[in-house]
Amino acid sequence: MNSGKHSSYRHNPLLSFCALLWLIVLFASCDRIELYKNTVDWSNPGGDAGQTKYSTLDQINATNVKNLKVAWTFKSGNKDGNVQCNPLIVGGIMFVTTPSQTLFAVDGTNGKMLWRFDPSRKGEKLGGLNRGVVYWRSGKDAFLFYTAGSFLYKVDMYTGYADKAFGDEGRIDLNKGLVRSSDKMAITSPGAPAIYKNMVIVGALSWSAPANVSAFDVHTGKRLWKFNTIPQPGEYGYETWGNKNFWKDGAGINSWGGITVDNETGMVYFPTGQPKDDFYRADNKGAQLYGNSIVAVNANTGKRVWHYQAIHHDLWDLDMPCAPTLVTLNMNGKQVKGVMQLTKTGNILLFERLTGKLLSNVVETPVPQSTLSGEHSYPTQPKVLWPQSFTKQVVTADDVTNRTPEAHNAAKKIIAESETGWYLPPSKKGILYYGIHGGAEWGGGSYDPQENMLYINANELAWLIKMKDINEAGKQGGNKGEPMSAGNAVFLKMGCPSCHGANREGQGAAPALTHLDQKYKEADIVNILKSGRGAMPAFPQIEEKDRKDIVEFLLNKKSTSASVAVKGKPEFRSLGYNKFLDADGYPATAPPWGTLNAVDLNTGKIKWKVPLGEYPELTKKGMPITGTENFGGNLVTKGGLIFIGATRDEKFRAFDKHTGKILWEVKLPYGGYASPSTYAVNGKQYIVIPATGGGKLGGPTGDTYVAYALP
Repeated sequence: MNSGKHSSYRHNPLLSFCALLWLIVLFASCDRIELYKNTVDWSNPGGDAGQTKYSTLDQINATNVKNLKVAWTFKSGNKDGNVQCNPLIVGGIMFVTTPSQTLFAVDGTNGKMLWRFDPSRKGEKLGGLNRGVVYWRSGKDAFLFYTAGSFLYKVDMYTGYADKAFGDEGRIDLNKGLVRSSDKMAITSPGAPAIYKNMVIVGALSWSAPANVSAFDVHTGKRLWKFNTIPQPGEYGYETWGNKNFWKDGAGINSWGGITVDNETGMVYFPTGQPKDDFYRADNKGAQLYGNSIVAVNANTGKRVWHYQAIHHDLWDLDMPCAPTLVTLNMNGKQVKGVMQLTKTGNILLFERLTGKLLSNVVETPVPQSTLSGEHSYPTQPKVLWPQSFTKQVVTADDVTNRTPEAHNAAKKIIAESETGWYLPPSKKGILYYGIHGGAEWGGGSYDPQENMLYINANELAWLIKMKDINEAGKQGGNKGEPMSAGNAVFLKMGCPSCHGANREGQGAAPALTHLDQKYKEADIVNILKSGRGAMPAFPQIEEKDRKDIVEFLLNKKSTSASVAVKGKPEFRSLGYNKFLDADGYPATAPPWGTLNAVDLNTGKIKWKVPLGEYPELTKKGMPITGTENFGGNLVTKGGLIFIGATRDEKFRAFDKHTGKILWEVKLPYGGYASPSTYAVNGKQYIVIPATGGGKLGGPTGDTYVAYALP
């Protein structure tokens, strides 16, 4: 079986010849997997190139879904973290990744491993997130493309070996050929790639440098075109930046939600996030394109065709979270080929596919302006009036928990002490709002083209964001009354509290950093900051002095640098991404806290809304089911069913797509935080989901992938 390990045989001609003979013998003796003939595939991340997550299969349906049983399980042996990869199934073979981004081929009828590909080379530890694998086929040739760490890999679908002709012996470095040297880019690509003709198209994420979307030749790995999500001089949108050097000195506007291809028209659609830093970008006026946009480009050239910016100058970390979906809409009695973008704020944005004409009813509306010195928030924001929002959008004094009198009173006090409203900018007092984890999240929704219905799981948790001037002398609240050290200032400046908490206490699967001195030495921390580890990105942009200060802070050493003093002007950072929770750790707003929604795209109205997930201990006390925070998408079938994991209670459920009634549910071995897939082999339908736990909801992690079928 292929381990995927790479060898180098370039330098010595005799060794190269011997190695070549060895490879010929190895390939000749290697068992090529055979694809099944009579199959219905899940042929793309998201089911198809249009990201509909819809299947025409109906063997499993509303009348018999209660009889589903485990058909097989596969254990990868890697329990190191969260799997978000939507399984690809082609010819009855499942292709899926692990937390270390090892790629597996698994027989879709019995769960037997057929081959494995390890992407790491000597001394490497690749991690990060991977949300899908794509394949390209021409004649008898078929190859898989996927990302691991900062690399894009090409792997033979039949043998599990890297294609040595592609880039550097099977992979290309996504950091090369960009605006900075590769060691300063820190590019990863969590969203699944997409295929168009002989191109593989890949998004990019960086907390250190400007992002992009690029197309590469499937044969050689040569970059064919690049769309700069932060426009460079002379490119459309450059004038929307007050800081004219942000294209080279700034960071972000990442495209991590996925890519959608319209093969019929040769168009590619992708979403973008906000610039970095998340809540404050001083002296940088303007709308800041292409932040928080859906962008449509010509797939052959990468040239912009149209775009729409859903949030101008985002100061709330409300990235466009998921791949757009190709839809066909009934508008005034006419069939319109459209594209749909879902948002963290619970909005549905609809456009004509070719022209970008906005089909949703949106009004540009004035909003309050920032009170933070140096910040120039945008004067208006788009307000979506139709279709109906599928989540709450403003925290109000009436929208507080009634779980207990104590929780209710504490929540009302926090609301009274904070600022609330629609697009209120971050402040020193603190703002409460919905949306950092959705609304919609990276899993997106599913679309039933036969009934023109959208099914979308959503989160409805509020967040408290409070800003601090890290150049302000004196005491820092929340730091035991001590003056802020230089290292603590760097910790805030780099946005570390967003994952690890303002006091390094950890959040979800992000570990606490309070006792690193018991586990790591200075060189270990420096290496992690430079290279990243697991889901943590690299931070190569940290200057040497700042790196020294933050390492001292993380290792609980007394700072050798002076405390932060006033530098002439403020520099604000968030004191952490704080969920609005009660003293017992439950959301402090009124439930539901997680929902599954059916939206009729003909009327733009919610047809039904049900809680998604439960806290069993609260249900036992007589509370109605509250729903839970959820991550991972759903799929919808012609058989009348919606399948989804995603919930904190680690269950996998089937809902009646017409009513929202739960028809089947089962406890998974671990949380199922990837979108499920469905496929058929020889007339038998299967539903499969990675169940590995972890992620933003925390909890134990495992290595299990589970498939269900009728007996």
